[in-house]
Amino acid sequence: MTADTPALHYHLRPFEEHDIVPWTAIQNNIYPDEPSTVAQTEHWERTYPADNPRFRRVAETAEGQLLGYGECQRPFWSSLKTDTCMVFVAVDPAWQQRGIGHALYAAVTPFAETLGTVKLRTDCREDSVDTIRFLGKAGFTQIGIRFESSLDIQTFDETPFRAAVERFEAAGYTLTTLAAARHQDSEADQHLYEVFAATIVDVPFPGEERIEPTYENFRITTLDAPNTDPNAIFIARLGERMVGMTSLELLPNSIGITGMTGVLRQHRGRGVALAIKLAAFRYLKEHGYRETRAHNDTANPPILALNAKLGYHRLPGWLVWEKPC
Repeated sequence: MTADTPALHYHLRPFEEHDIVPWTAIQNNIYPDEPSTVAQTEHWERTYPADNPRFRRVAETAEGQLLGYGECQRPFWSSLKTDTCMVFVAVDPAWQQRGIGHALYAAVTPFAETLGTVKLRTDCREDSVDTIRFLGKAGFTQIGIRFESSLDIQTFDETPFRAAVERFEAAGYTLTTLAAARHQDSEADQHLYEVFAATIVDVPFPGEERIEPTYENFRITTLDAPNTDPNAIFIARLGERMVGMTSLELLPNSIGITGMTGVLRQHRGRGVALAIKLAAFRYLKEHGYRETRAHNDTANPPILALNAKLGYHRLPGWLVWEKPC
């Protein structure tokens, strides 16, 4: 803030339901390349576990304009939930560099101490210079990075991979979608969850974090979210058994993000993941999507190698930070 910048008068208050629309707009102003929708924000609000502690504050002007959002919560989805709190602070780009982020951070982080938390975690984009500087001054240490990569789906050519798909099919594997599987199997959702649960625990995250899956949260994030479609959840089967899956998050700007690609251990190394990914690419191309993205940890070389083979290129990743309470 320069000397001739007028003073900004704002106050902090608890997050309320009517904040969903402006909060979604702030998120989209910060991350315009991966926009959310009001329906998606409403979904996360409605499905947040009632018994999981969190503390939230928003910054608002006297005229009622939302400027930013801060949150401290137990990571109920994670192996870290017993000793760690996640901290998230975001300020609309038009109002950054005015001290609002500092105020929100100072307001929400003491909540972690009331829970007996040992450490705090947060993340930020690799190209967020100001945030990186702030986190360093606040005592956070970078502990890892999750790569983000992109593939132009409209120019992608799967011809070089047809031989691998033919070997996949010759071995007896078949592909289907969750929408089709539901017509054949009344318990398709449960069977898909079993593949997800068996494979997500092998996916590395920075700082040795692991996802602790539950069927309820799988439904919330993968099956019932507004930005998913059972026709865009692809399944590999051997006989009648599901052995692999991939799911897509379908963004409103014609980008599809791979939410999870997993193959049961005894079926890995047989081209199953490649075949499923190619099916997802066909769906995206046929439905007019222009790009697909993936997020992967540096400790997951097999999927990074597969993405490199497919032609993904690096985007700014997500740095993960940690500090003791």
